[in-house]
Amino acid sequence: MRHRTGARLSVGMGLVVLFRRTVARHCLATLLSLCCMASEALATDSAAGDWYLDAARVPTEATVPPGQPAVVIAIVDDGFRLSHQDLQGFIRTNPGEIPANGIDDDGNGAVDDVQGWDVSDQDNDVEPAAERMQEYYHGTHLAGVVTRAASRAFGGKARDLIQLLPVKAVSDQATRTYVKDGYKGIEYAINAGADIIISAWGVGHISAPEEDILERARRRGVLIVASAGNVPQDIAQYPAAQDGVLAVAALDHQGRKSGLSSYGDFVDLAAPGVDIQSASSTGDNRHAVRQGSSQSAALVAVAAAMVKLSHPSRSASELVACLKQSADLFDTTDSRFAAKLGAGTLNVAAAMRCDLLRNSGPQAHQPERSQGYLRLHSSPETQTMTWDIAPKGAIEGFEFKSHHRTGSFGGAIVNFYTGDSAQAQPVKRYPLSELPESVYLAGTTVRVTLELPRAGNDLDTLLEYRPRTIDVSRQYCDGTVRLDAEGSIEEGSGANDYAFNTDCKWLITAPPGKVVRLWFTQFDTQPRTDLLYFFNGAGTHEKIMAMFSGPDLPPVLRTWSNQVLVWFVTNDARQGRGWQMEYRFEDP
Repeated sequence: MRHRTGARLSVGMGLVVLFRRTVARHCLATLLSLCCMASEALATDSAAGDWYLDAARVPTEATVPPGQPAVVIAIVDDGFRLSHQDLQGFIRTNPGEIPANGIDDDGNGAVDDVQGWDVSDQDNDVEPAAERMQEYYHGTHLAGVVTRAASRAFGGKARDLIQLLPVKAVSDQATRTYVKDGYKGIEYAINAGADIIISAWGVGHISAPEEDILERARRRGVLIVASAGNVPQDIAQYPAAQDGVLAVAALDHQGRKSGLSSYGDFVDLAAPGVDIQSASSTGDNRHAVRQGSSQSAALVAVAAAMVKLSHPSRSASELVACLKQSADLFDTTDSRFAAKLGAGTLNVAAAMRCDLLRNSGPQAHQPERSQGYLRLHSSPETQTMTWDIAPKGAIEGFEFKSHHRTGSFGGAIVNFYTGDSAQAQPVKRYPLSELPESVYLAGTTVRVTLELPRAGNDLDTLLEYRPRTIDVSRQYCDGTVRLDAEGSIEEGSGANDYAFNTDCKWLITAPPGKVVRLWFTQFDTQPRTDLLYFFNGAGTHEKIMAMFSGPDLPPVLRTWSNQVLVWFVTNDARQGRGWQMEYRFEDP
């Protein structure tokens, strides 16, 4: 069969593309446990400098209230080169243990855990074996990110203000260096008194016992900061996606999502994650440049520590509110990631100020922020407070959760509206004293108002909001549609461009003894990349009859039997206007 130029692909080229894309999608769950670690082992020593500290607005000569105890940041990872110059003075010493006496002095089940603990090998040596130092690089690099940022902010006082608790969660004899015992490490860090825990690893699922460990951290006021993952798709990874965990995505030099980073509505915040220069595990004075959402999580974790030092009375969830509400807004010109990279990009200096919690008057609010916090509090200036929420992105609704209700609520009323501000329609109304723990509103824009009683009171509540986004790959079509009557097919986008990462099928079945005649009335796809396959039968294991791609209208196609499976597959780059096709049943 002959095809017009621009609408034809060879079988070989098509199968190569098909194989590559199928592997990327269908092996994803298997690879998740490895990707966060393996994808970051990409760089060598380089003089990249501290650009990421500048981009994250890490201040210099920062001050905090005097007399604050050090904030303890636990890093649960593959191992640590404690002798590295960047880590000197930052490693926490357990005050409950007497070194090298062979006794569990503090009764926590770990003997001589003076400077951290290896939960995998059950000993107090958190350094990798000497012959595997280059392989077990991850924890050292993250520790260096923390100390580098802390030293910039506090100079020589940094070691008194921020302490590292190293927790090794990979055995010395492991065949693969992914963090197999990560949750054991989190459990140890909680019991050891960590204020913040870095979990720069993950998989695509979580068990009930693992959920219990994370919930225990939340109840104790321990903040867990986790990497969103390095699988560049809209896919949840745990512990990052668990409620109460601060999930961090990675950005590039231009403040856009990095090529590696995962994304989705589970993400809370984004931070620089490429060309990150930090401590190397291969030498006490060496540095390496690496990339990934792990480094982004480490940067956010030390930022959370700085906020805690600035506001020592605030809870873990209030620290998160400071970080998210003070984040810089994204340039959301790329619709794939709008509302799927959290509240914005990390701004450490603004988070340490935390205007959200400092001022008593009306709070500044940016309607385009995709997730964040509204502060519902008494105000002498006004009897009604109003917030509009109208971010960009493929959003189906918003979830609201209240935190830290204090004071006398009196007759305060919270109203929820949907629709744009000019035509917002009231949908829910609650006395603030009876506001449910969670409120969901369908819609792409929302307005919230707080009606205050005329008599003064001291109410103060944080109302968190975050979007539920639409999986754009399923925005116009999803799964397999079965058709047994003559008609037409289109990929569903109408006047819009088709979606990124589309994966849709149509199974056409004619009566026995008939064949299917198909012809296109519209065809515009990315050449040699976004593909429309035709299989002779009911599955992709059948022989391929034709593959079309490009801007030109393909020729008329007649099937070999009474069944044909049509499969449309696209990537995450450029899109076309899509296609429309008619089909009829006829005699062979």
